Amino acid sequence: MDVKSFQTRLSHFYKQAKENRFLVKMYISDILRMLLKVSAKASQIATIIRKEKPLVELLVEEKRGLEKNNRFFQDFKTLADVLIQETVRHYISEKIPNIGSSIYGEESNKFTNSLGDCVVVTICHTCEETQLLLQKVLNGNTEAACLLAEAVHSTTEDVPSLDDYDLHVDIDTNDCGIWIDPIDSTGQYIKGETGEKDEYGMVVDGLQCVAILIGMFQKSTGKSILGVAVQPFAEFNPQTNSWISQTLWGVCYKDIKQTSLKSADEVLHREVKRAVLSNSESEHVQDVLRTKFQLVFASGAGYKILATILGLANAYVLSHRSIYRWDCCAGHAILLALGGGIISYKHALEMARKSSTPITKEDLDQLQVNYVSTGGAITSRRCSISDGTESLPGIVAYLTVSDVLLILDLLKNI
Repeated sequence: MDVKSFQTRLSHFYKQAKENRFLVKMYISDILRMLLKVSAKASQIATIIRKEKPLVELLVEEKRGLEKNNRFFQDFKTLADVLIQETVRHYISEKIPNIGSSIYGEESNKFTNSLGDCVVVTICHTCEETQLLLQKVLNGNTEAACLLAEAVHSTTEDVPSLDDYDLHVDIDTNDCGIWIDPIDSTGQYIKGETGEKDEYGMVVDGLQCVAILIGMFQKSTGKSILGVAVQPFAEFNPQTNSWISQTLWGVCYKDIKQTSLKSADEVLHREVKRAVLSNSESEHVQDVLRTKFQLVFASGAGYKILATILGLANAYVLSHRSIYRWDCCAGHAILLALGGGIISYKHALEMARKSSTPITKEDLDQLQVNYVSTGGAITSRRCSISDGTESLPGIVAYLTVSDVLLILDLLKNI
């Protein structure tokens, strides 16, 4: 090949690469291992903020509203959210560069501090650079900025082993996107209280409701295919005066349905069925469900999905628009791997009311929440779409097909 032909081919190669026309394949096992590592880092940041005195003081000030001390950062709870979100985005983009523009989160990373300076929170190349940036956001609070920067740049290798799982299948990462909920149940995170467990192990509120959610979906289908959910404060150890975290994951892609959890046998054989709801749920929906289910109430959309995953409840029912794709994507993949799912409340009831035959499992497959279709475009903040089309029209998260069919049969006449 002459030099000119080689240069032409090389130019064509770079042009194709730039346009992302080449398939970038990765094994699901490698992607999951990476998400487990970054979720462990995110959990560590959330724990440090609740543990270190200078950072706890910033969180506590959020409770005081207009009475808070002006020397503190104006919205530290949001900084905690964003720092975790941007840490996840940064480390995923390092490992999968082509996915960077398809990582979506709940929060904007732009802040205006009390001095009127606009600062964009990003993760820098070095701990020192990240610390300097955070000092600007935190109005010069060096100690707090140092603690946060060290957590962001720490190395985390202690993740669950995947050796016992068959995850040897690859996927085109150009066809993937990610939804992040950096701190689900932020209100409980700020309060910092310990929830009391009921007889089944569920809490109504408290730090146990806090979750970090990272879900991967396939753009071509809109399906959730991989999810990692961490409860940084799953269990309190009074001996060590510290919290023990819990990590759950699930993969539902092609023929693979693997999860860190066991089957739902206990739920299948439970005498009393339980449905978890929000306190704001309609009285009418509550009355109908109460005929067949024991109703329980809990904080945090993510936690209510996790409660369903863990078998603490048979299902989570939400009839109105107050939930978003970042709340659902991670838990959805885990539920699918367990044989359950998350369907659209509105569309499922429409189908149940119109259908002359019973709803089938195949019908449920068509009703699963889609992670691409969101008012014609995906955006990074819920408030960026003024008509609220990014929120979901209610959901039913379920662990077994029989339970969701019973719920739809109960609700279709209201």
